[in-house]
Amino acid sequence: MGNAFSFVGHKRGEGGVKRKQEALTIESDTDLNLPKRRKLKSTTKHIYDTLFLNGEGSDITIRALGRDWHLHKVYISQSEYFSCMFNGSWRESTEAIIEIDIPDPNIDIEALNITFGSLYNENFWTYKKVEELIQQCGSVMKDTISSSTVCKYYTGAVMYGVDDVKLECVQWLHRNLLSLRDVNLLKEISCELMEEIVGSPDLYVLQVELDVYTLVKKWLYLQLFPSYSGDMTSLAEKMNYFEELATDDKSFYYLKTSEGSKYIRVFSKVRFHHIVNDMQSVRSLNADHIIPPEWLQPYFSYQWNKMLAVDQGLDKGPDDLSEEEFNKSAIRCGRILQKNGKYCWRWTGYSYGFDLLIILTRRGFSFKRNTHSQPYIGSISLQPVRKIFYKLTVTSLDKNGMIKYTKSTGMKSLRFFPDEDVSVLTLDEAATFPLHVCFNIVYVSPCDSVPVPTLPIPVHDSSQTENSEQQTTFQKSRASSSHCEPPLRPESLLSNSTV
Repeated sequence: MGNAFSFVGHKRGEGGVKRKQEALTIESDTDLNLPKRRKLKSTTKHIYDTLFLNGEGSDITIRALGRDWHLHKVYISQSEYFSCMFNGSWRESTEAIIEIDIPDPNIDIEALNITFGSLYNENFWTYKKVEELIQQCGSVMKDTISSSTVCKYYTGAVMYGVDDVKLECVQWLHRNLLSLRDVNLLKEISCELMEEIVGSPDLYVLQVELDVYTLVKKWLYLQLFPSYSGDMTSLAEKMNYFEELATDDKSFYYLKTSEGSKYIRVFSKVRFHHIVNDMQSVRSLNADHIIPPEWLQPYFSYQWNKMLAVDQGLDKGPDDLSEEEFNKSAIRCGRILQKNGKYCWRWTGYSYGFDLLIILTRRGFSFKRNTHSQPYIGSISLQPVRKIFYKLTVTSLDKNGMIKYTKSTGMKSLRFFPDEDVSVLTLDEAATFPLHVCFNIVYVSPCDSVPVPTLPIPVHDSSQTENSEQQTTFQKSRASSSHCEPPLRPESLLSNSTV
């Protein structure tokens, strides 16, 4: 009957037949005019509201960003930071009010409120320690890296020592930076980060090493003019900006100025010994007026020594090579294969008489040492055996630049006879197009007596100043700079014609 409940008793009578004995009925609370029963809060909700929000029974006050939080040691000691503070020989362990300096502008009152509140309410955040909260944030960051977030995530990871997020951001930039056409991303990259990316053996070079130099040149322009609002196509039209600065002084080179010297470390990571082996690339370097010719001269000398050693049969390729040596000296090149099909190509530039053809069929990738079978305008070595070290990596990326599929040969060596064809990597069914091809190769033996050159890294001294006349010319030229034509660049890939 309604909200009432009945207790019905039964008694077994004669013959084992049940019969109804009695019925005891209790009326509802409403019928008896009793007070309504109050719904109790959950323990967690009660703790959060009473102790955290209202601060009842607080035994410690945390003061930060102009606000006080009346908290409880027993709860906030779940954080290792406060646990060490209260249990160690620190002055704060005996104080009732603790002032915390927050130097990070990204941390505001709301962020601190969420963090402190998470220590009181497991339903608010399911993490008992701030460190766990940081780890979870790191996991979310790694899953959401994109061109718009990667630099922000990298900066945060460096600031808070989250090494796995930092590494993931750097690897994302290795894979995507040269293929993206994102001006805003280039603007956000710091000198230190760009130096790390450009110097990496894992950088996915879109075509040849000159493209790395061109990327750094664009990045440099955006560092000087961060208000630039055009797209990447328009940015290419600005690339003889530095050449125009030398209109009145042909001895002007940007990296020799006091303003330009801070960018030398980034340019030094470009492998110029693999750029000066192509005539069009050399012309582009000379025309740019960024790097002084005398700084490039050691790269020409290095290449000349290597070329003579190969030509005279003194170097047939490396017999042994450590991974460190390989990563430091390898030629970096690559390309993007937009759709499935048969491909055959070579990368341009002097290759020490080794005409290497890269071939892709349905079976996978193979290399061919071309000597007689295919026409080639460059010089070809006829030595019976040539040795190389190489690493081939192929990768499929999703729309955010994250890896869907990747496969690599790792660093390997090969001995090639004339016109020999060798299978090097088989594609799996999971491989999808577009397919990014990243290729590193060493044709010649490294030599300690002839080390790979580098640009001169200056030791900055505030007492030293740049030549005032050249600096004045630079400032005047920069103020009057206008529309520029795109730089010369070499053909970087052959067409996908059948060999």
